[in-house]
Amino acid sequence: MSSGRTTRPLSGQFYRRDLVTRLNDSNGVPLTLLLAPAGSGKSTLLSQWQKQALDRHVVSLAVQPSDDDPVRFLRRFAEQTRAVVPAFDTSWFMPFDVSEMPPSSIAEALQDALEQVTDPLYIVFDDFQHITNAETLKVLDVMCAYPPKDVHLIIASRTRPGLNLASLRLNDALLELDAGALKVNRDEVIELNQRLGGEPLEAAALDHLMSITEGWVAGVKIALMGAMGTGVRTLHDFHASQPEIMDYFGHAVLKGLPEFARKLFLESSLMHHFNAEMCDVVLETTYSAQLMEELSRRELFIIPVPGRPGWYRYHALLREFLQARVAIDMPERVAPIHRRATEYFLQQGDYEQALWHAHRADDVDLLLDALARAFDYWLREGYASQILEWAEQIPDEEFLARIDLAAPLISTLTLSRRFYRARFYLDAYREQAGSALQQNEDERQMLEFLELHLQFFQHDTEFMEGANLSLLMETSTQRDVRAFSLAMVAYYHLQHGRLQSALAFSAQAREVLLQLGQHFTAGYAGLVTALAHQQMGHIAEAVTLVMEQFSATPRDCPTWSLWATGMVVVLYDQNRLEEARQLCEDLLPVVSSASATEVISTVYLTLSRLQHHQGNRKNSTRMLEKLQSILQLGNYQRFINEAVMEMMRQAYVNGEWARLDVIAERFRLKDWVDEYLNKNSADYSQSWERLGLAAVYWLMASGRNEDAHAALVLLRDVVNRAGIRSSGAIMEANLLVLAGRRSNDADMARRIEALISRYGVMNINRSVFDEAPGLSTLISDLWRRGVLELPEFYTELFSGIFTQSPEHASLEVDPASVLTPKEFEIFELLQNGLSNAKISEQSGVSVTTTKWHLKNIYSKLGVSNRTEAVLRASSR
Repeated sequence: MSSGRTTRPLSGQFYRRDLVTRLNDSNGVPLTLLLAPAGSGKSTLLSQWQKQALDRHVVSLAVQPSDDDPVRFLRRFAEQTRAVVPAFDTSWFMPFDVSEMPPSSIAEALQDALEQVTDPLYIVFDDFQHITNAETLKVLDVMCAYPPKDVHLIIASRTRPGLNLASLRLNDALLELDAGALKVNRDEVIELNQRLGGEPLEAAALDHLMSITEGWVAGVKIALMGAMGTGVRTLHDFHASQPEIMDYFGHAVLKGLPEFARKLFLESSLMHHFNAEMCDVVLETTYSAQLMEELSRRELFIIPVPGRPGWYRYHALLREFLQARVAIDMPERVAPIHRRATEYFLQQGDYEQALWHAHRADDVDLLLDALARAFDYWLREGYASQILEWAEQIPDEEFLARIDLAAPLISTLTLSRRFYRARFYLDAYREQAGSALQQNEDERQMLEFLELHLQFFQHDTEFMEGANLSLLMETSTQRDVRAFSLAMVAYYHLQHGRLQSALAFSAQAREVLLQLGQHFTAGYAGLVTALAHQQMGHIAEAVTLVMEQFSATPRDCPTWSLWATGMVVVLYDQNRLEEARQLCEDLLPVVSSASATEVISTVYLTLSRLQHHQGNRKNSTRMLEKLQSILQLGNYQRFINEAVMEMMRQAYVNGEWARLDVIAERFRLKDWVDEYLNKNSADYSQSWERLGLAAVYWLMASGRNEDAHAALVLLRDVVNRAGIRSSGAIMEANLLVLAGRRSNDADMARRIEALISRYGVMNINRSVFDEAPGLSTLISDLWRRGVLELPEFYTELFSGIFTQSPEHASLEVDPASVLTPKEFEIFELLQNGLSNAKISEQSGVSVTTTKWHLKNIYSKLGVSNRTEAVLRASSR
């Protein structure tokens, strides 16, 4: 048995009991402020307080310098809150473009979202000194002035935040812990010294240390660590002011290191993060592992990087001190080290670190070369936000001098719907290149592609496929351009109902793009494939592809949002509504101005429809209004028409007749009816189809059932000719509902069986039930009464329709037995789909009297509106 003293690991941490207790008082005020210089122990205190009560809901955000942007800051906050508190509904608060919204509106949305959280919630912002943006501060000011119930904000900062603290103090709504409150006391210094493994402190030495450090945690720790090597008597010589502390720190740390380590220690401070391998390469040495070991042994403020084993960083104070010494002692080493670090990280594929060093290497060409490689990678993988962030830091003339910078930037701006900026760079580059383009065929083809790319996404369905695009696909010497063009053509064919062509082009594009490492665009091409299968009625193929890719794609990969969007469609159509809602809410913080419009539109539309199913009409309407405001940023008639169709559908189901007319007038549905009602054919596009179905709802609500029937027949014939079976099923289902009002049970059962036989039972999905209002009631009622047979798996899949109370149960009373003769006459006219004006004309009473009779009819039948009366009566 060894007779030596047992070695125990050293630690610079100690528990701050009194401060944790004081911090618990934050539950009584809207704002708690920890205001103290660096090294005062704010982050440590917050960590100890959070661990003290693990059942507490705490949203903790370590603020970074890049968070001084309202969109990034509020989006990170929303994502973190959603991760901690599932009850936080991101549909209430998810800033899309803060720059276009007043702070009061953002604050109101944030308050509304937080009000939905029923349990006490603590929001912690650490290192808040990085936030100086006026918009962000105004949002938090409003939040503190009108705090949501049981929501408590805790801010830790080195500098006083630009918030209106005076009014909070006057109202006793602020708990402040300043540098004085965070001072360490004598017992804590003794505990800290013991944990560091130092010699027992003499009373005089302890008194002197408390006096000269004034309880500053970092100063105390530096002093105690210095005394470990030279003895506690050196504490008597330790000075209090920061310059003296830094001077002492330099001598105690640097002089105590072996000679081989001192130089490496200084040079390694030029790295933001480092490990032994990286230091060996960049610092041109073989001793880095020994340096790490020596620094770790001495606990010289070397901090492990979370999630990256073997990687470290220095405490900010130490790094600043060391860098200052490097600049004095070896200035000629700074630029070469940053250049080598840039090359190292480029080889490792760590482009953020490579650019961090390139920016400090004082070498413009190196920075632009590194940026070109980073842009190429980020574009291939779909990291649009990084490209856009760096575009703000580099002068325009640098981008316009190089096609390898301009092309990915223009492409990213286009995909991010920043069309005017994309147009500016494209025109500026073409003008600057001038006659040189005639001599550079690759560059000319690239600009031609970027022009078509911009037109395609900016003008959506108005974009006309031409010979130039086909020629570009066939003759371009750049495989990337050809592959991108294939994906564009596939998407164009999908929009216009040419599904076989969409399948062929998307499959070819995906294969080539994957070979080229263009993973994000390959994912987009794959999504086109899945959507084409789904529209053709190939449900198994679509579901298999989406589920396989969704399961195989990591959550932090940009392509995840594409496959998650496809998964939302799969889950919704399969009636897995809760799973669809959860995935939509997970997607909502991710979709942004850098996301594909298809993703944004699908998420917002699905969430709106889900909230409408739950009876949250205000929320469902608000989601559609948000989507409309987003779509105003570009020429997105197809997506706008999808939103219009959903607005009309919800208003029709709700029986909101006045709102139906307002929407119809706003989006000129009468023009669609006037142009197409008497036609036998039309050219297909998704935009045309969606607007047409919206017009059908308006016609049915207006009592123009014959016109609605004619419009549905046209829509059905056009989509069927295009082979779009998913839409064909919807049109047929609406026709079936119209016919059901005057058909007997046997006839309706035959019609439904024919619908299922024609399209397949799995193509009669949740979307069909939604977009053919009344179908679910019709089918479920016939099934309950044994008139219609359906597979057991199908009735279980749609259990909400077949095994629970129907959406519109049959009338519990016989209208003929409870209505007066005049009321029954009006009720029959109502059943025929006539408008109030037509009912008045045929019944010989005024419109006012008709409305009075209808109110009595609704009351006697136990219904709330016209639609419910018609649907429930037709299911008898």
